[in-house]
Amino acid sequence: MSSDEGSETVHRGSYLLYPDDGSEDTAWPRSTDLALLVLNEPIPQHNRTLFSSIWTRATHRICIDGGANQLYSLGTSDNTLHTRIPDAVIGDLDSLLPHVQKYYENHNAVVQKYHDQDSTDFMKGLAYLDSKLERQSNNCVTVVFGGLGGRLDHTLHTLKVLFNSHTHRNVVVVSDDNLTFVVPKGRSRILANSQVDGPACGILPLAGQTVLTTSGLRWNMHEHVSSFEGLMSTSNIIDRPCITIDTTAPVAWTAQFRPPPN
Repeated sequence: MSSDEGSETVHRGSYLLYPDDGSEDTAWPRSTDLALLVLNEPIPQHNRTLFSSIWTRATHRICIDGGANQLYSLGTSDNTLHTRIPDAVIGDLDSLLPHVQKYYENHNAVVQKYHDQDSTDFMKGLAYLDSKLERQSNNCVTVVFGGLGGRLDHTLHTLKVLFNSHTHRNVVVVSDDNLTFVVPKGRSRILANSQVDGPACGILPLAGQTVLTTSGLRWNMHEHVSSFEGLMSTSNIIDRPCITIDTTAPVAWTAQFRPPPN
């Protein structure tokens, strides 16, 4: 949700990760912050170049509890430990290893423990980010590494947070082989980069039953009822660089995602 044109929402999708200055639609959105949140999942080898790029570009870098362990492990393996110090490590800190906590504290990272058990560490991290933004949170693109692999309950919670915050936050989640974000109710355009997106994709009606009309996919829908219990558009194919989605309720867009060719 990087811009609005009338009643249409334009989502830059993977162009938020690999901006292309050749077009205003695919360039980095002006007056927009970039935040990086690292969750407690290993950063895959094939995404480490992207991670390095996002780290360099980000104005806010936050590890979510055990995400600090993942950053520390990456730093020791590629000799970047001393150059990648997060702004903060946030959560109840039940997963944070003592030597990792000590290292980042000694290098001036904020390590903040929350005792509230009614919100998850991911939610605490987003709230902390909101408190540090100079502009409103919808003027910040938040790139999340992790959260959609590993335990199923963690995966479902990540999706829940995306849905609950999509009206006031622009969050994209990079997982092992996918890029995922929420498409709001109404009409949206998703800009796809054939170098990194697809071919497989899905539209997941996780907020409840919706009516979908699409274009730009191999198997488009026209006023098609979609629900978690009924039909879902999974294993679809991206056929065009611009996908349109008309939906009566928010849906999750997820597509295969890979590094660009060298």
